[in-house]
Amino acid sequence: MAISSQAHAESALEVKAVAPDGSPAHGIAVRATNTATDQTLSGTTDSQGRLRFGALGSGGTWRIETDATSQFRAFTSDLVSLRSEFQSNVTLRLEPVDAGSIVVTGLRTVSALNTSNAEVSATLTADEIRRIPVEARSLERLLFRLPGVTQSTGFFAEAPAVAINGANALYTNYTIDGLDNNENFLGGQRFPVPVGAIQDVTVLSGSYSVEYGRTANGVVNVTTPSGGNTFSGEAFFVTRPGGFTASRPDGTQNSLFGAPVSDNFQRYQGGVSLSGPIVKDRTFFFLNAEYVRDVTDNVLSAPALGVNERLTGRNEQILITGRLDHNWSDRLRTTLRFNHGRVQLERQGGGLDGGVTFPSAGSVQDRYSTNIALINTYAGDGFDYTGAFQYGGFDWNFGRPLRGAGPQATVYAGSDLSSPIAVIGSPGYIFDETERTFQTQQKLTFDFGRHRLKIGGDLIIADFSLQGGGNIDGNYAVSLSPAQLAALQGVGSGFSISDLPADVTLLNANFEVQPRAFGVPQRIYSAYIEDQFQATDDLSLTLGLRYDYDSLTAIGGKGDTNNFAPRFSFNYTPSETVAIRGGIGLYTEKIPYSVISDAIQQGSVSAGFRGQLQTLIDQGILPAGTDIGRITSGDGNASVDLTALCTAAFQCPDPTQFGPLADTLTYGERRIFNPSGLDNPQTLQLSLGVEWQAAPGWLVGVDAQYARGRHLLRLVDLDAPAPFTFNQAAYDALGPDGVAALSPEERAALGLIRPAGAADATRPALNPDGSVPEGGARSIIVTDSGGRSRYAALIFKLQKAKGTDPYDFSLFYTLSTLRNDTDDINFRANDANNFRADYGPSLNDRTHVISALVNLYPTERLTVSLAGLIQSGQPVNYVPDAAIFGTTDLNGDGLSFSDQYTGNPDRAPGLTRNSGRLPWAATFDLGLGYRFDGFGPGGLDLRADVFNLFDANNKSGFPVNFTSSNQIQVQGRPFVQNSASQPRSLQLTARYRF
Repeated sequence: MAISSQAHAESALEVKAVAPDGSPAHGIAVRATNTATDQTLSGTTDSQGRLRFGALGSGGTWRIETDATSQFRAFTSDLVSLRSEFQSNVTLRLEPVDAGSIVVTGLRTVSALNTSNAEVSATLTADEIRRIPVEARSLERLLFRLPGVTQSTGFFAEAPAVAINGANALYTNYTIDGLDNNENFLGGQRFPVPVGAIQDVTVLSGSYSVEYGRTANGVVNVTTPSGGNTFSGEAFFVTRPGGFTASRPDGTQNSLFGAPVSDNFQRYQGGVSLSGPIVKDRTFFFLNAEYVRDVTDNVLSAPALGVNERLTGRNEQILITGRLDHNWSDRLRTTLRFNHGRVQLERQGGGLDGGVTFPSAGSVQDRYSTNIALINTYAGDGFDYTGAFQYGGFDWNFGRPLRGAGPQATVYAGSDLSSPIAVIGSPGYIFDETERTFQTQQKLTFDFGRHRLKIGGDLIIADFSLQGGGNIDGNYAVSLSPAQLAALQGVGSGFSISDLPADVTLLNANFEVQPRAFGVPQRIYSAYIEDQFQATDDLSLTLGLRYDYDSLTAIGGKGDTNNFAPRFSFNYTPSETVAIRGGIGLYTEKIPYSVISDAIQQGSVSAGFRGQLQTLIDQGILPAGTDIGRITSGDGNASVDLTALCTAAFQCPDPTQFGPLADTLTYGERRIFNPSGLDNPQTLQLSLGVEWQAAPGWLVGVDAQYARGRHLLRLVDLDAPAPFTFNQAAYDALGPDGVAALSPEERAALGLIRPAGAADATRPALNPDGSVPEGGARSIIVTDSGGRSRYAALIFKLQKAKGTDPYDFSLFYTLSTLRNDTDDINFRANDANNFRADYGPSLNDRTHVISALVNLYPTERLTVSLAGLIQSGQPVNYVPDAAIFGTTDLNGDGLSFSDQYTGNPDRAPGLTRNSGRLPWAATFDLGLGYRFDGFGPGGLDLRADVFNLFDANNKSGFPVNFTSSNQIQVQGRPFVQNSASQPRSLQLTARYRF
């Protein structure tokens, strides 16, 4: 019997030979053969019965064999797949030569014990992925099938959707073959990996090795395929036919990047994968190329202009992955990998239910990504070496004008300024970010008897540049007279600036006066050492230490130089079918670059603003001795109202000459760098688990996890108003109707609301009358690393490998809780920086998550897959009823749900943060696949997937932008559904393999 398990190490394979009585079988000759490349390695087991093959390629599968001896029969294992940056362990339970007739069988890796360490992880192989209903062959739409992974509520439409252990999805760390694949400005994948470029994908959610870092949360590692001596490949076509198989007005559908799409949305995908030899036994290639097109319609509805048209838009992706592997010898191997992605998301104008933005003001979001990696591995006598270098590029133009740059015009009809009748000209802003990342990894692994010592270093240098701000060509507001409006009737969807009459009335003209690109580099230095000690045949102990330094922590103040992160784990196997494991360790997270970028872009060096900062220093709010020049930036953007200087609409002076004017204006908010520097977020993680191989092919397990987070990022207003105390007694005495009947002045007098002027009068750095100093700001914002969190979970799993049975299944149940006082880098306290009062359930907290996958094989060619996801509801934040209080901004600090990016508005009186819960969500997906052989040199696979089979109207548990979610409701009002999971829909796939 061969029992294989996945444990962390370099890509390696360790064989343990065991005699019938359970003692180590030493001196056994072992061969390991790669079935794809025919590479064969050999060796002899040591006194512990162990033999390790290091510095292996992850491509292909490996077969382990022993020859017959005078004591033992010959042995051949099941095929074993390797995972990048991991070690596969194979136990050979040898049979005596005098044993009766036996059948030697092995167990699939997915149903095998982890006998090496305490890692809490889960893996999906390419074969398993092909059987799972996966929307659009997307990695993000696949991972939530695994334990510890949920679909995230984000804070912008294109936010990543993979949350591990309930944390913000921006903090998930993505790697390809162990190398960085993060979009480091905000977070998420740099290159969006399609399933065709995946040999296996692993989610590490706790107690993993010191080799992994730069996250206090979880890691998603993709292993890419490689070629072999046999030429093979596939060509596929996937389609989502237009419309849904069910229609609900509350149903929503998003593109792969979060943009809403219409009910008649269509998707077309096609691609090829090829692999094989370039030089037999020595050089191999793999290539995957995929194209995705989404087609969706918006409605352009401008009745004042007699326009009502359907606008068709497209989202496109081109994704390419290539890999070359060359074996210089049995000891030395080089891998060259290339990833390139071109993603274009069109905003054609209009809206799903109608809108007044014309195509001339439309835009395209471009996301271009590149990875080029060179990896060398060498297997020496008693040691392994791996050295890697990678270049990463990311270009993110959030709003490239669809019809070219130029002025924007918001058009009104006459004196009615309540809402515009059209928006034309251009998107009206610039956000064009570039990122160039260089990474090198160097690591050595030594074997010293019972010790395996790993030493490594990692350096990432990321250079950023952001061209941001408003519109240098001007954003205008204009008004049409009745005669002018009549002349434009039926202008059509081509309406643009040139169609406006020359004498149109100018209402406003706002210009970007500091159009510049800005950025600073981020350097992350890492080093680690780890000793895996085989204390006994049954007990493995791992002790590691990692150190990270992030240069962004030193911008504005002292850097965080004490990020020493020790980790310890054990794995005890009291019998061949039981493994008990546990671990404790510190995990350090990098600083998202956007924290620094926002402080640059929204900074100021004006005299008035510097005067405010000095006032904060004098009052002890900023530390004594703060260097104002070090915490401020004048490299950002600024927009200025030049209406008074324009002679007519679109007849204004050159805005760049008015840059100094920006220093005389007042602002609602400006930002500074933290004068104390930043601390990297950290978690202290503990885990304890047990796995039991109940029978061949059956695995039962439970893992307990606990994580205590500190130094989490959040925003602090240094010029915040004094705390506001709501008069709960008066509210209780009057009741909602009584409060609604009061005037604003009466509500303020009773302490039920605080007017903005009264709040401003308590801000420490404003003028005595509550006004903002010239060149200053009402709020002075700094990123603070004082947040905290607590996570606890029990993860239960039951897995059955197919073996000789006509079915297999996986069942995961997670019982968890996550509480924190910040959900995002832009999170602000509800009142007066009182984050203690905001400590509560996280936005992505779920108490119960059940994920199940069953595959049935009624015939050799037919596969029926049923995937289920059942979740308890996410939290709800209740806000005040404006019909009662006249406002939702009870404390007068100017923040509300509508204008705060993370949506942390004033809460309803008497309630704590996220005090409600949405109902449970349940989604079942069905897949039917049939294999036809004998089509020329290959075979044809046909598949149909039905998502949300029972058309459930789920109100939580799906990727959504927070501002569009159901997680904010008005206290005392009936529930308002803002979004829902997608209705039942169909996906069809044809795949030709050869």
